[in-house]
Amino acid sequence: MIRIGDTSVGAKDPGGDPAAAARDAKLHKVSQQLEGVFVQQMYKSMRSTVPSGGLADGGAGEEMFTGLLDEHIAADTPKQWKHGLSESIYRQLKAAVHAQGSAVPPESTALMPTGIDK
Repeated sequence: MIRIGDTSVGAKDPGGDPAAAARDAKLHKVSQQLEGVFVQQMYKSMRSTVPSGGLADGGAGEEMFTGLLDEHIAADTPKQWKHGLSESIYRQLKAAVHAQGSAVPPESTALMPTGIDK
């Protein structure tokens, strides 16, 4: 298991290996997408604690708007973090891929769109 502060995994530079550089780029992208999904779910959970209804209930339109707003804010929030989750996720994924000795699978469309990869 790799500790969060452990830099030994990231110390190996892909150098001139284009396959390793492409693998690292894909791992960074996947880790940023996973961080975006996490932040989006966090905002959704936070929003569910706010009481709704009453005199100014927006109905389905308000729910749709707040969902889109949460998605947009979730895409921008990790950019403001100095040390976000994506770097830790990247190190964990890189160690796992390196231990397996396999390449990163091709791009998957199974992840939720978060607006991060725009």
